[in-house]
Amino acid sequence: MLQENTTRLSGTEIFRGNYIPPDVRQVRELEDLIEQHFREMRTPEFYSESLRITLSRLNAISRAHLGRSVYELLQDRLHEEAIKLLRYTTLSVKQIAYELGMSDPAYFFRCFKKITGMSPGEFRKSNNQLKGNRQFSQAVR
Repeated sequence: MLQENTTRLSGTEIFRGNYIPPDVRQVRELEDLIEQHFREMRTPEFYSESLRITLSRLNAISRAHLGRSVYELLQDRLHEEAIKLLRYTTLSVKQIAYELGMSDPAYFFRCFKKITGMSPGEFRKSNNQLKGNRQFSQAVR
């Protein structure tokens, strides 16, 4: 989170002489929580409870600062991870779905195609950057 040169002053934080509004702190904490838990914790309620803030308030803060709801941020992070796994591993689409915590590979396929306009297999073929380096597949995890 904040570096060691953070000072607490009557409930506000000052970072390198600059005031950090509570909303910005909460957005940073939300981003950190999503990064830590996106594979297993898919409900926006988990994040609002973890931050001790109502979901409607967290969504308002998230939309104001990031332009996305908590649910959309979670979906974005899962999609980003799916793309990474498709590009840099040799895991099957089914394995990637399970790796991302999805119990139905067909659902993963449909969601991925809806977002990218192509199936995971088509995406992999058009974006494969392994080009013969198959040993890299398990190192990305």
